[in-house]
Amino acid sequence: MPTSRLKRLRSLLLELPQQLRLAYCLARDPRTPAASKAALSGALAVILNPLVDIPMWIPVVGQMDTVGLALLAVRTFNLQVDPEIRAEVEQQIRLRQSVFDRDLARGAATARRLARLLRRAPGAAEEPAAPSAVPAWYRSGSGVGEEDAPIAAGAAAEE
Repeated sequence: MPTSRLKRLRSLLLELPQQLRLAYCLARDPRTPAASKAALSGALAVILNPLVDIPMWIPVVGQMDTVGLALLAVRTFNLQVDPEIRAEVEQQIRLRQSVFDRDLARGAATARRLARLLRRAPGAAEEPAAPSAVPAWYRSGSGVGEEDAPIAAGAAAEE
């Protein structure tokens, strides 16, 4: 594969997250036309449909067709939105004050609360004790249980 194609592929992969974040924010904005939102949803549904796909066994192309088509659909959606709205949302993204950033923070906070609740729930597994520096079975004088006897006997034979 020529170097120029690799550079183009790299730039597409770097651009996709930015375009997806913009599309997410624009799709959540009530000023974005419903027809544009529906077109984006339909395009992404077709792209992500496993029945309509270039075989994955084709090196690079099999994986990259989905990325390229997704980027094309998202870029097209982003360009259909009013330029003033798009500029406003892009500014919010740069300032990390966008709907995406708020939803991400809200999701992370919910996950933390859920994790705390699950740890406190009755019947939840207790937190594992912090591992000691040296395992108990390795320490001298710790006593060898019956199940550990072959290991200890083998270690003694090696010495």
